[in-house]
Amino acid sequence: MAGYESAAEMEKVIARWIELIPEDDAVSEGSEGYDVSVEFEIEDLDFFFHIHFQDRSFAGGIGKFPGEVMVELCMSSEVFDGMFSGELDATTAAMSGDLAFAGDVSAAMGLQSLQDDLNRIYLAARGESA
Repeated sequence: MAGYESAAEMEKVIARWIELIPEDDAVSEGSEGYDVSVEFEIEDLDFFFHIHFQDRSFAGGIGKFPGEVMVELCMSSEVFDGMFSGELDATTAAMSGDLAFAGDVSAAMGLQSLQDDLNRIYLAARGESA
């Protein structure tokens, strides 16, 4: 697993990830019937970003979620990279204290069905930004 040296470095990858997600048919189909917003806090970089799936549509951005977020996740950049590169399981990270979460846990668990596709898109974004 690799972390990021700076918030700017991570922001470049995350911005591209957020651009690619709505273009992906598998994510669109897989998010049918979902309404879940997630705010990520990357604690070692003081960096925030958010994603929101709502019935086959997607929105995301850099910064805190504008409004009341359903799920808040807090982790290091290394843990985020491990989770979205497929090297680290979110449940293991949470049980070991490397991932803190608040909010609607069942909503967050629902996103697990999209995890493989989100990982694939993240790896593409990370590769493009390298």
